[in-house]
Amino acid sequence: MMKKFLLSSAVFLAAFVSAAVHADNGENFSILENSANGKILKRDFVRMMEWFPGHYDNQEQVYFNDNLDVPEAERHRRIHHIFVPADLPEFPGETFYVEQYQNNDPDDVYRQRIYSFEPDFEENAIRLTIYVPKDPDSLLGAYTDASKLDGLTPSDFTTYDGCEVFWTYGNSHYHGYMKAGACRIESKRSGKTLIITDDLQLSEDSIWIRDEAVDTDGHYVYGNKARVHHKNNRAQIFNCWVAPQKKDGSYGFVNNLQIHDQGGWIRIPATDDYNEIGLKMRNVIWPSGNNRPSRVLYAYRGGDEETAVSYAWTSPNEPRLGINLRWVQVSCTEGQSTIKPGINLKTGSGN
Repeated sequence: MMKKFLLSSAVFLAAFVSAAVHADNGENFSILENSANGKILKRDFVRMMEWFPGHYDNQEQVYFNDNLDVPEAERHRRIHHIFVPADLPEFPGETFYVEQYQNNDPDDVYRQRIYSFEPDFEENAIRLTIYVPKDPDSLLGAYTDASKLDGLTPSDFTTYDGCEVFWTYGNSHYHGYMKAGACRIESKRSGKTLIITDDLQLSEDSIWIRDEAVDTDGHYVYGNKARVHHKNNRAQIFNCWVAPQKKDGSYGFVNNLQIHDQGGWIRIPATDDYNEIGLKMRNVIWPSGNNRPSRVLYAYRGGDEETAVSYAWTSPNEPRLGINLRWVQVSCTEGQSTIKPGINLKTGSGN
């Protein structure tokens, strides 16, 4: 009887202590959330969720690495980042699907993730938890087909303790960091433990990323050896129509061609009536000299992707850009809405 009484008392006491701890934690959370820092953090969180989504690309960094003869150790490969909001009710916080590709090739995907952002009032920072998919191939292209994300739960992913990224706001940008030495992952390739460090900077128009890893002896594994960030500019999407001139002098018409202004490409295949046509768009900010920033549309003829036949430019924030070379007419408008131009396909006149 005494044993049963003692056991019951112990269970009651444990439950009481647990409830008290939860109550204390809840009260402490409420105090932190409603403190001056907590209120500022909530505002910073809302702004970051507005800034973060989009496409980003380091085309300009790669171009000027060559143009300015930047030392090899400081150069970067071309990478493109896609961050799109994702409706994932089983995950905490605000969630995004992430797909990253390299070499200006959307099929050359090297990373897919789910990102979950939450205010962390104890850290006084925005916490990013990174979910690594166990079946990444099933998610390819989910930024255009959200149905691929239906029904996903955290059990479909792997997370690594200590690999959270914390973001703080100041001087018109967010700084992202990992806690020193906290992110340790065993490499499937070498079997070694890697110590990973991320350093990031998010502004309204760009995201800079420097991720690097060393082994437990401090030996370099990956990352830019000069510790220079990948400097990725926000890519604005444009919807274009193209009217190539045919052999009989009339014009063909191709519509709903999407391109982005950070080195994006459109290729119109050759037909019996006209040669292959290439288009590229850049939003150029010159790191040296006196040239003013410009949004530029380049036209290429045939399979030549190195030398543009001609180009047109405007100011960086203009929502429309076009070119008429007689053998081809092009008009690109900011956004993804279908454009219905008034063009006479016999004469090529119109807009």
